[in-house]
Amino acid sequence: MLIALFQSLSGLLLAGAFLYAIFASESLRARKPLQQALIGLVFGFLVISLSQNSYPVPPRGVPVDANAGPLIFAGYLGGPLGAGIAALFSLLAALTNEGAIPWLGVFVNLAIPLVGLVVGQLHPPRQWPDVQPRTILCLLAGFLPIFVVTTLVAGTSISGLNGYLIAGEIALIVAAVGTVSILLTWQIIAFACRFAMAATHAKRLAKKLNLALRHSGIGVFERPVPGSHVVVDAGLLEIYGLKREPGPLAVATWLETIHPEDLPALKAEMQHASRGEKKQDWLDFRAIRPDGAVRHIRGHWFTEHEPGGRVNRVVGLHADITEIREAERRHLDTLSRLALVAENLPGVVLQVDVTDWSDARITYVSDKCTNFWGYTPEEIYADNSLFTSAIDPDDRAASRAHLMSQVALRLPISMRYRVTARDGQLRWMDFHGNSSIQDGRTLLEGIVLDVTQEAEARQQVEAEREIAHQAQKSESIGHLTGGVAHDFNNLLAVILGNLELLRDHPDAAERDALIEAGIAATLRGADLTRNMLAFARRARLTPEVLDLNTVVREAKNWMGRTLPESVEVESSLLAGLWPVQADPASLESALLNLILNARDAMAGHGKLTIETSNVRIDEAYLDTRHESLAPGRYVLLAVSDTGEGIGDADINRIFEPFFTTKPAGTGSGLGLSMTLGFMRQSGGTVQVYSEPGCGTTFKLYFPASDKAVAPPRRRPEAAGSDPGKKRLLLVEDEAAVRNTLLAILQRGGYEVTAATSGDEAWEIFRNDRSFDLMLTDIVMPGTLQGTHLAREVRKLRTDLPIVFMSGYANEATVHGNGLRSHDIRLMKPVQRADLLAALNRALTTPTPD
Repeated sequence: MLIALFQSLSGLLLAGAFLYAIFASESLRARKPLQQALIGLVFGFLVISLSQNSYPVPPRGVPVDANAGPLIFAGYLGGPLGAGIAALFSLLAALTNEGAIPWLGVFVNLAIPLVGLVVGQLHPPRQWPDVQPRTILCLLAGFLPIFVVTTLVAGTSISGLNGYLIAGEIALIVAAVGTVSILLTWQIIAFACRFAMAATHAKRLAKKLNLALRHSGIGVFERPVPGSHVVVDAGLLEIYGLKREPGPLAVATWLETIHPEDLPALKAEMQHASRGEKKQDWLDFRAIRPDGAVRHIRGHWFTEHEPGGRVNRVVGLHADITEIREAERRHLDTLSRLALVAENLPGVVLQVDVTDWSDARITYVSDKCTNFWGYTPEEIYADNSLFTSAIDPDDRAASRAHLMSQVALRLPISMRYRVTARDGQLRWMDFHGNSSIQDGRTLLEGIVLDVTQEAEARQQVEAEREIAHQAQKSESIGHLTGGVAHDFNNLLAVILGNLELLRDHPDAAERDALIEAGIAATLRGADLTRNMLAFARRARLTPEVLDLNTVVREAKNWMGRTLPESVEVESSLLAGLWPVQADPASLESALLNLILNARDAMAGHGKLTIETSNVRIDEAYLDTRHESLAPGRYVLLAVSDTGEGIGDADINRIFEPFFTTKPAGTGSGLGLSMTLGFMRQSGGTVQVYSEPGCGTTFKLYFPASDKAVAPPRRRPEAAGSDPGKKRLLLVEDEAAVRNTLLAILQRGGYEVTAATSGDEAWEIFRNDRSFDLMLTDIVMPGTLQGTHLAREVRKLRTDLPIVFMSGYANEATVHGNGLRSHDIRLMKPVQRADLLAALNRALTTPTPD
């Protein structure tokens, strides 16, 4: 009995050894059928072995063995193939059994591997071949019912009343032995699995370590003490470039590869290690490979001692650090170059840690800071406030705010500020840089340039430019006053001469001629004033929505009186022309001016062309005179001639006031400047294109209007209708003008009360509000100007018509606007017919609420 038990345990242990080999084999993991077949064979032979040691149980002599464990695990771990092989072996063992009921033993030996197979399908191992305790319970749960069936079947074959009792006892014994067999086999499998997994893990670690060592430039050596050889691995041979198999290597052969300059230090460390005198556990040295390449190596070692303390072995690692040394060399070269560049830059290289703005720290500043601020880098490192306190107090807050905002937005930084150096000298600095984040720190890096000379030069240029501007302004004023004086002196000479002639009481016909000459001179003076104001863009315009085609057609009616028959006039007018909004009188004046200039340029012979067209400007346009046009819709009016053209020297000056290429006394030089001023006031511009010898084209660009064209204008009546003795309050501070106006108004049928100022007129009106109309100048001495007077008067009489006069178009806006949209405004001097027509219109036009 004991011998059989010993043999059974030996068979189980032997099977465990075979299972370990199967479990640990990497090649069998990839060949599953072969692996299952081998598991079936191992358990099959174990079944044969255990069957030889079976024990017959009386009274029927039923053989009892430990086959249950191998059979059930053959099905669980070996799958269908392993279960079939083990079942075949168990069938052979059952058929050779000499005990009772052999066919029942065949059933049991076939059913047990089937249970293992079913459990393996329902609960496969999580990590094959590891068998979990829950799986053992499932196997036992499937194994034990087999003996309930055998008890019932065997009980019928035993004669007597207690046949089932006998069969039950036998089944219980067989089930108990089988349960023990399953548990023992499980433990054998567990040991085999544990050792196999450990071996596999160790093998994989060794493989990974070897791979890591070889590809990381690390080699392992081992040297016995004493000894003339070292044992090296493939990694170390690869570092030294030695073409041989890993294993023993003569120390002399290894030392031949060491750089001669490093060999003494390496030998000394080897001797210290052999004697157990640990000076250091690493050393950097160089090796020369057979191909001549120099490798930088770092050696690490440790020593093993015998119980007596004597060193018997030195083990260590050699690491190839050539790439590290090359990177360090390149880094040092880069730093050297950067240092050289920084020293040769015309500025200071700076790095500031601004992670915390309240504790900003300068981490690097180049040596040139001494030339800029007068402080050495060491002084600035020791006291960062030297850098910030040098900034001019007026620039400090703005500079800091700009830096903080640019760093927060991660934008490039460029700014100029002033500093006071150590010697008290004020200097201008330019900072150019950017910010970055490194290791969680916000760094501000850049270069500071000393631009003191540039800033001072720019200030000098600005000062000189201002001087030149003032000189140019004085020159322009001189041209302006000279031209105005010339033209006004001529006009005054005409007026004075005619008035003196009138004093001699000539006859009626000659008197009327003298009067007409004086009136004409006066009107020319008004035109001169209007032209000057148009040039300054201050003339009061009355814009209307116009059709330029209609304006051109009407102009052709009077064009014949200004052009000789030798000038051919041609027009090209676009149908569907967009309307424009412009002052009709100024437009006609500008067109007349261009036509007269064309006539003079052609010397009375040539072709004059007037064109209109619609133009779209998609992007902002800038011409040669830097006159800009915003994108949008424009209407073009072009006047072209075939005259002599304008030379390059003159074309840039033709819009200057009083500049003219005509002979002295034939032109004032204000025509084109007036046209340009009118176009600017209208929101457009003038462009000129000219080719000497071929002709000139002037192009007037008017912004297109979305409004409809206004109906034809009616010209004012030559004289107003009878006012019927309407009471009029006249306010004019100039006595001569007041007396003239008083005479004109009284002759026009008005009952006039005159006042010399706004304050006097206010007192008159407060005492007498029965006036039908007020005519007032805008600018007067005293507290109340014309607009202020109107505002106060209308507090008492909102319906009072008021007509304003002014000698300066922009006075209403300068002194406060008390005018209403329907108020009539007249520009001095005013002809009698125009004045009376305006007063009549004010009286007859209903006052809006």
